[in-house]
Amino acid sequence: MGELRMIRHGETEWSRTGQHGGRTDLALTDAGVAAAEALAPKLAGRDLVAVFSSPLSRALRTAECAR
Repeated sequence: MGELRMIRHGETEWSRTGQHGGRTDLALTDAGVAAAEALAPKLAGRDLVAVFSSPLSRALRTAECAR
């Protein structure tokens, strides 16, 4: 049986201050990029069959940094 991994996007200016971004396309902060990049070693060596992401830039950037 396979595994399902769900990852939330990294920090944005709004999430840092407790605001909900919804469909607003917000960029990651430097801290958000660093957190996403820190996921890469944890995901390394896993046989990923599929990756799904929201089309919003914060989600796509998180996925790019984590690969």
